[in-house]
Amino acid sequence: MTYRVYACGSNGNFQLGLDDNEDRSRLQCAQFQTEEGRTTYLNVRPIKIACGGNHTLVLLENGQVFGAGSSRHGQLACFQEYLPVFQKLDLPVKVKDVVAGWNYTVFISADDEVYSCGQGFTGELGLGKTHLEALPTKIVLPDNGRIVKAGSSLHNVVIQFENGELYGFGNNKKGQLLDGPKVLWIPTKLPMHACDFALARDFAVFLSDGRPLLQGKDQHGIAERLQAVNHVDRIWAMWSSVHLLSGRQLVSYGNNSHGQLAPATTVDKPLKIAIGSEHGLLAEEFKVFAWGWGEHGNCGEHQTRKAGVTFDYMNEIYTERHAVADVFAGCATSWVVAQCSENV
Repeated sequence: MTYRVYACGSNGNFQLGLDDNEDRSRLQCAQFQTEEGRTTYLNVRPIKIACGGNHTLVLLENGQVFGAGSSRHGQLACFQEYLPVFQKLDLPVKVKDVVAGWNYTVFISADDEVYSCGQGFTGELGLGKTHLEALPTKIVLPDNGRIVKAGSSLHNVVIQFENGELYGFGNNKKGQLLDGPKVLWIPTKLPMHACDFALARDFAVFLSDGRPLLQGKDQHGIAERLQAVNHVDRIWAMWSSVHLLSGRQLVSYGNNSHGQLAPATTVDKPLKIAIGSEHGLLAEEFKVFAWGWGEHGNCGEHQTRKAGVTFDYMNEIYTERHAVADVFAGCATSWVVAQCSENV
């Protein structure tokens, strides 16, 4: 079994790993530099794709991480200005999770240690008032057991432990993490427990006992809408909207200036959903659909004569014969991991 990674969208700093810096409105296979040479096939399954402002990280099932795009601030843990195709990163640990923000990256090791690198002026490195770290540096966290989730936004990070405790660091100017300092320079225990959470640009949503709680600036009346939801199974956030799975319904609240709110969708079978900065992806076994703000080609091309960058409908962007293993979405970038039975 092999895998391919398809990408489209914003590519001004080589973050799609296509060996050029041109935006794409059609999915193309990302390139990987391996010991055997350059290839578009991987023998190990990609289990996560984390996207920063202009850099991308692909985490493989074996704990290796490949990176592409800008590393001008050390966000790819190397001293090159950019990586035009995906290259294996030289990391001090085996990685089980990775998240990224505008100019930074945070790695979670298999031993539940947390490392960060890159640039951050509002505490997003979690290293105190350090603004720049070119190589992965360990963040001091309490020994609370296993880390089950890490999430990030432009300039902040939240770590969730298996006991439900949350620790956050970074930008808190809108009170999106807690009522307190505007910057959390080091990991700080948050006042709530949660089974899930999602970070937007100016707010965060925490899910506890099936009920969502919005923390931070709410200029689109999202909190009031959330109170009317009886039960939430999954939750995601774009920069300015919230998307949740409630029973079989995919429901969205918030900013809809460019079609960011998902068209009314009933989920009849398990589907894969990915939410980016201002767009989303929904995957079936052999198809992927995009909706939202497609300014850089991240929502594909209109299938009708409709023009513009607003996709207020589910636009089909993937029709290959390889089964869809997973989908991911970043800052105006879309990613499809395809499972191939052979290298054809």
